Amino acid sequence: MTEFQREIYKNYLRRFVDEEITRFEKSGYFPSYTGLDREYAEWRKENTKKIVKDIYLADPQVFNRLSAKPAKILIRLLDKVLVSNENDTIYEVLEGVLDLTSESVENLAKQLKETTFDNIISTIESLQRRQNAIHMLKEVMDNRFSEVLETPDLQKIIENNTWLFGPQYTTLGAEENTFTSVAKNLRGKIKDIYIVSDSDIEEGADLDGANRQVDLFLARKIPTFDSANKPIFKCVIVEIKRPSISLNKKHLQQVDDYCEIISKHPAFASDKMKFEVILIGRKISKDDFQIGQRMNNLKDKSEFGLVTYNDKIKCYVKDWYTIFDEFDLSNNYLLKTLNSKLDDLSVRDTTDIVVDLQSRRPQMT
Repeated sequence: MTEFQREIYKNYLRRFVDEEITRFEKSGYFPSYTGLDREYAEWRKENTKKIVKDIYLADPQVFNRLSAKPAKILIRLLDKVLVSNENDTIYEVLEGVLDLTSESVENLAKQLKETTFDNIISTIESLQRRQNAIHMLKEVMDNRFSEVLETPDLQKIIENNTWLFGPQYTTLGAEENTFTSVAKNLRGKIKDIYIVSDSDIEEGADLDGANRQVDLFLARKIPTFDSANKPIFKCVIVEIKRPSISLNKKHLQQVDDYCEIISKHPAFASDKMKFEVILIGRKISKDDFQIGQRMNNLKDKSEFGLVTYNDKIKCYVKDWYTIFDEFDLSNNYLLKTLNSKLDDLSVRDTTDIVVDLQSRRPQMT
């Protein structure tokens, strides 16, 4: 009879704890993981939920007696420690404080050991997927840009790989219709934004070919925190010039004009809105002087490509090959250690490469 009662209680407790975890999630007890890679953030959240569930099952009084604020603090502290080198500390603390059965102790110890291993695997997989995406994008920019640089092909590639622009742009989220619409309409007010002239054309390209391609535009508004940890909206605008164009002072002036239009628009007047505008091209013109000079004037800010800096707006100019090199340099040690063998993309169909890049999980070699 005692064993029967125990089994009934265990089944009830599992259902109850699952409901509590759902309530915790809806009530915002778990971190938001703003700025983290989407896949890594999902893994972090599920991992923390597993640990909270194990602790709750091991000793229900831990969370049952906590009000909202202490519960949030405890869950977020657990989340931080779980991705540190102090996993064993959680086990030591809980074993010394909680009234755990031998079975609960064994389950908790196993979960904490698996957490470290899972974290390593998740990091390696994420890095390899990004390395493979860079490899495919290089092939596109070198040999296939005339075939794929059309909306929505490249547009979707960019939307699913915003980490390319830097770690702070890892997760830009879905379109926010009002902001995106206003930002696109304002772009149309920039002088000569749709006109391509002979002076813009990269050596080896032709004007007719350039006019058959399109520029790409991405605008997102995401909630985040400023340097003083106060909530703000970060508005990210990415302007990608067609590959047959070399970036020059004309395009830099267009960015300046766009920033002026933004700063004067009443919908964007709030002090809680900060803007980051990124201009990207396949190459910067070898004859350009102003882009390089502006970058040099702001090199003390230690943000590569920065050409405009004030309290409201920051602007960057980058070329694709610099973006690729930034990834290789920032991950140089791990990439060398992994020594991944990359596919020969010359044998792959262009459509296949595009579809792979547009997916959230590019195939790994």
